Amino acid sequence: MKKTLLITLFFHALWGEAWNPFEIDFPQKKELTHDDYEYVQNQIREKNLEELVESIYPSGYPYSKNDLLRRISSFTKQTMIVKEKNLFPQVVHLRGDFSGCRCIVLGCSYDKSYPKLLLELVQGLREIGYKGGIYYRLGGYPNPTGEEIRFAAVPYAMKMFMLYEAHQLGYPHVLWLDCSAWPLKPLDYCFERIEKEGLIVESGRANTQVLIPQTRAILEKNFGMDFSKAPHVAGWLIGFDMQAPFVKRIFQDYYKMVRQGTPFISITPEESVLTALIAKHAPCLPTHQNLMIAGKYHDARLMEGREKGVRFLIRSH
Repeated sequence: MKKTLLITLFFHALWGEAWNPFEIDFPQKKELTHDDYEYVQNQIREKNLEELVESIYPSGYPYSKNDLLRRISSFTKQTMIVKEKNLFPQVVHLRGDFSGCRCIVLGCSYDKSYPKLLLELVQGLREIGYKGGIYYRLGGYPNPTGEEIRFAAVPYAMKMFMLYEAHQLGYPHVLWLDCSAWPLKPLDYCFERIEKEGLIVESGRANTQVLIPQTRAILEKNFGMDFSKAPHVAGWLIGFDMQAPFVKRIFQDYYKMVRQGTPFISITPEESVLTALIAKHAPCLPTHQNLMIAGKYHDARLMEGREKGVRFLIRSH
């Protein structure tokens, strides 16, 4: 496809016309077979976004073309299934005893060390005293309404899809954790914040540098917000009260952005979209002290973090 056509298509998408660089052609279907997953996996791996990045990359952008391409292409390379190695999609629901209200949600592909980290985290959640539900996926892809599988290449979109799946299981209070997270303290704090405020996320100062101008314009136009004033939302921890009206609006608009696709073209794909949605819809965005520290198990900073009451370690991976 010629670069000029790509540029034209991108700016059509900017003004609401239908063009999603991540979407694949697949029928509406909730229950997916192993053959379906193989087909989808082959389809998304055929996507090459290099020409798109080349055509829209702005001068003066603080991240390299390769960095941008790597981030937006991350889910075109995911491993959902490998029959030859007996790696099949797994969906596991461990019921808890907290009146069926609370659920930790985890998911990963069969890539790198993600499955090992996820299974360690499942064990760690029980060791820290968490007694609620745990819902996780290894491989495959969340498909709660039957349309999500068409957007499997949208970078990191699956986190919100999995939260929605957990809600379909009957949980009103759901908390996504990246599989690299490790709890250092009981998780009551997180769920108390969800119950009281409707959500919990980690946020920091506004960060417009992660956005290319086109993506920023799309999101600001759609939601009437200003990224220079919106606290940037991190994606490693996302918790919601799924019954809160403003959360329902967040999910409705999230699905609209997924169907459009182009709002996820940034160095922080799902984080930028969530930043816009939370700035638009959340009544407030409380800050949380000492929520996480990054490092290794034997890192000296971890002991310092424990003394300060840090709640999560983000493990190197």
